[in-house]
Amino acid sequence: MDKERRKCYIRGMRFSRNIVTMLLAVPLWANEGTRLSDTLSKWDVEGMFVQAKAMLEDRSIRDVSAVPMLLETCARENHPEAAHLLIDVYEGRFKGLEPNLELAAHMARGLAESRRLDTPAGSLSPVRTEAMYRLALYLEKGSGCPPDKKEAFMWMKRAAERGMPQANVELARYLMTSSGTAADPHRAWQLLHTQAKKNPRTPHIFFYMGYMSAQGIGMPRNARKAFELFRMGAMMNDARCLNNLGAMFEKGYPTPRNAETALRLYRKAANLGNREASANMQRLAFKEGVRAQHISSTPHRQRIGNATLHIIEALPVSEYTRDRLKGWLHLTPDNEES
Repeated sequence: MDKERRKCYIRGMRFSRNIVTMLLAVPLWANEGTRLSDTLSKWDVEGMFVQAKAMLEDRSIRDVSAVPMLLETCARENHPEAAHLLIDVYEGRFKGLEPNLELAAHMARGLAESRRLDTPAGSLSPVRTEAMYRLALYLEKGSGCPPDKKEAFMWMKRAAERGMPQANVELARYLMTSSGTAADPHRAWQLLHTQAKKNPRTPHIFFYMGYMSAQGIGMPRNARKAFELFRMGAMMNDARCLNNLGAMFEKGYPTPRNAETALRLYRKAANLGNREASANMQRLAFKEGVRAQHISSTPHRQRIGNATLHIIEALPVSEYTRDRLKGWLHLTPDNEES
């Protein structure tokens, strides 16, 4: 560790010890009462965030136990990046810090319910919107809190109403599967169709649209339409779209049968971490008598990178956080055409 970084680390540790008493006295995300901004300037808050971030990114620093406290202080002062990073810490995405899903769920609920994050002028805070989205997923899965699908639907609906693209897609899934609400496939399709026009790169959007077309949910079954939707999702490296497209080529419906194309699509989906595609690839390879090396030409390191990339894309985090994780792990998608 160079001298400048060591000095920065020591200053941050000294400063963090001075505010421990204040942290214990101030309730988390209180709407009223004492605010730390009465004693901390924006430069103090930014300095604490930079210190916490440096401790997480610098692998030579082993003791990162002070990071949660520093980020909590910054988050109380409406620091957007600190709030996102703190929930990532509680979800256990950084080495040296134990995951605590209860605190992650508590943090997300506090942010989602904190109206003071939105400005009086009516500007919606992306921090609060992100928290609503994450809280809905926690409640749906029962991660860190008792499962409650009805409340999960409520928070997902609020996040969608605030313009979050992924929340609109997940809200459509809730309406499609009657999770926490009555089934409304027509509204689900409308949400997906509108979002596809605004932001076609939203994860899983074409998979859900293709699934509804293939299964006839809220509409007559249309295999050709489902094929085109899965193909569009495959172009976006959606593993489930790639797997379903491969199944269509394998069965020869609604497109002519092509086992070689099916194997290639299964392989690409498997490299992105889809277990069903991996099983389909091995089954079809055995059936067709294809050697393993012909269907596994992607380097092992690239397969691991693709799987990690797929996991990051599925995480309930903002695009900013996803880009940060990809940059930190030096990940690039497999450029093979589907």
